[in-house]
Amino acid sequence: MKDSELLILKVMKTPRARQQFLLHWLKSHWAEILGHTAANHSQPYRLEDGVLYVHTDNPMWSNQFHMMQGKLLGQLNRKLAPSLQGRKRIIRELKFYHGIIQEELRPRSEEGPFMLQRDDKRRCPVCGVPLIGTEEICSACRRKQQEALRREIRKQLDLRPWLSYEDCRELVNCDRITFTDVKAVLEEWALNRALDPGSTAREKAFAVMLETGLRPEQLPEETIRQTLEKARRSRYYVPARRK
Repeated sequence: MKDSELLILKVMKTPRARQQFLLHWLKSHWAEILGHTAANHSQPYRLEDGVLYVHTDNPMWSNQFHMMQGKLLGQLNRKLAPSLQGRKRIIRELKFYHGIIQEELRPRSEEGPFMLQRDDKRRCPVCGVPLIGTEEICSACRRKQQEALRREIRKQLDLRPWLSYEDCRELVNCDRITFTDVKAVLEEWALNRALDPGSTAREKAFAVMLETGLRPEQLPEETIRQTLEKARRSRYYVPARRK
């Protein structure tokens, strides 16, 4: 986002006005951020309280975005506020939907960015509420299960940051998409900590173990230094403007 656009954002007085401005900016630059192929199958639909809702035209693209959610969050936030250098997130979470969007005029307080048709004959096996579309478990129960799974994966990575997906599968019954996303989010957080001038040796080693998959006994100081220097250059590099 350009300095002039950031200035406009700062002078806006209400959160809703800022969110609408950010959403308009994201829609205008969506292809630039994701690439034209992915942008042709998706669109940012709503931004509210740090959550960006993205509509996709089929489940395959929803799964693909879920798999890359961690890195996509970092990329979006760096595009929105490059001067913050990833230290603060404007967008905290991404939610992906597919199917037909039914545009309705209704109060903002109603649930969700759009409504899909419910099937009262099909019920969630966990809580018993009617299911929506083709889902096999309701969104609330699925979210609780996903949150519990993500917490367990995060716990294992905190203890053993060098874990690969195959290693994690021996400890947690997880899928590759969720593991990849949890690790990507943790990698971004750990690198931000490690690149801070006041970071500790332990924080630097943790970030590099996540990044490289190396165990502590395989991690010389030179590897830590080179890995962080490479991350610093790739993360904060700003191309020179043409005169």
